[in-house]
Amino acid sequence: MLTITSEHEKLIQNHLDTGRYANAEEVLEIALQLLARLDTEHQVWIEETRQQIAIGIAELDRGEGIDGVTAMDGYLQKFQTARQTLVLGDFKASAQLLL
Repeated sequence: MLTITSEHEKLIQNHLDTGRYANAEEVLEIALQLLARLDTEHQVWIEETRQQIAIGIAELDRGEGIDGVTAMDGYLQKFQTARQTLVLGDFKASAQLLL
């Protein structure tokens, strides 16, 4: 048994009102397909993130990383430079500095 709230009914009806969907079942089927795709993409992101973490740990174990203070100092310098550029009115140059 499935209970649908009045908010969900309104959302489904709004989609039906567009004329792009034949019935509520079609709206729900598409919503469930999108949810399944989102779940799959999330799992891929989790696996990719785990791999990147493992790579980072291996690099640190080999002494290839930099310490947190040095990294943060670099980011702080980038933001300060971007802010100064922004104050001077060059928004595009500020955005490029942050990339």
